[in-house]
Amino acid sequence: MQPSSYVNWVASLNFDEAFVLLIAPIALVAGLGALFFRLMFGSYIGTASTVGTTKAGIAAEIYAVVLGFLVLFGFDHFNETRRAVILEASLVDRLRAEAEYVPAGAPDLLAAVDDYISTVLNEEWPHQVAGNAEFLISDGITALDRNVRNAVAGLETLDAERMLKLVDEINEQRATRLSATPDSVVSSAIFQMLIVGLMLSVVTGWFVRGPSILIHMGLSTIVAGSIVMLMVLSAQLTYPFTGTVSIPKTAFSDLVRGGES
Repeated sequence: MQPSSYVNWVASLNFDEAFVLLIAPIALVAGLGALFFRLMFGSYIGTASTVGTTKAGIAAEIYAVVLGFLVLFGFDHFNETRRAVILEASLVDRLRAEAEYVPAGAPDLLAAVDDYISTVLNEEWPHQVAGNAEFLISDGITALDRNVRNAVAGLETLDAERMLKLVDEINEQRATRLSATPDSVVSSAIFQMLIVGLMLSVVTGWFVRGPSILIHMGLSTIVAGSIVMLMVLSAQLTYPFTGTVSIPKTAFSDLVRGGES
């Protein structure tokens, strides 16, 4: 399985699944590891020692900054993609409305719009959920572009220019939608960062020894669980069409004639 598949799998989990499969086991390993480390190697790090604490703290702070940046970037990326989807659907609806005012080419134009909506819902959206929709971006003319050009060939110049301008804007938002999921290079980098974070979330608490063993285990468990929760959130935001934290396709399904979804 490729790194992108692992990250997309994490993004596809809902909170209950993520808690059972990732958060709880890793937090438990961190807590039990803290107990084992304290029993086996506690004599090497006194309660007043700052060597282990400082090293673990520096590593955790660096990763916290990176993870925080990724989460903030994910929120911005998610909102930008959501805006592109809503704007694209709005432009498609406007194109349909414009087509109804040109009786000569209305049937072909309306058919082109309906075909585009069907393609988005039935062909493009499943690839977006799977995180591999970028290949659908065509360097040449799109089906909507070709169909609209054929339909407006006999219309007045002003009507044709208005239609084609709408198609250009739709294509721009479509490209934003289809390229919203990261490519293989970025996915690999995210995967590596999450692996490093996973290791840090587990071992960071082992080097912080306090007077109480229960507090030591509890803090290790809580810190690890919190970091893993943020890791899951960052993965979900990185893949905006996958999982429970995802952009719904209602903006396009509401455009289907007859109210179909």
